[in-house]
Amino acid sequence: MSYTLAFWSGGDNLDPLETYRNLDVEPIEAVRVVDSTELDRALAVGLPGWTRDDIHFHPPGVEVGSAPVFELYVGERIVDFTGIGIEDGEHFNAIIDVMHPLGYRLYDPQVNERFGRAAPPSGLQAG
Repeated sequence: MSYTLAFWSGGDNLDPLETYRNLDVEPIEAVRVVDSTELDRALAVGLPGWTRDDIHFHPPGVEVGSAPVFELYVGERIVDFTGIGIEDGEHFNAIIDVMHPLGYRLYDPQVNERFGRAAPPSGLQAG
């Protein structure tokens, strides 16, 4: 079984389902472009002990090539983590904890809900 966590920054006043469906189809100006360098750095620092194998992230103690694993997709304005065989909620929380300080809010496509208040992107002050 898999479970997807989707993240984007901005577009807080837009319909989350329509935004999610269209982020890879057309540019949505209210949604910030993903900074892949910033994302890679945050994942490396924020997930200590995790192993990365291209698009796969394995929690600590999990052998590369086996589950549980998160598959990472980075689009122009969206980041998706699809957890496969993930049973420990702390693994999901670790992903959320890395993304929030970057200014990305969680959208759960399984229940069509966008969570939390947006944090300012790294290096920016809340106004």
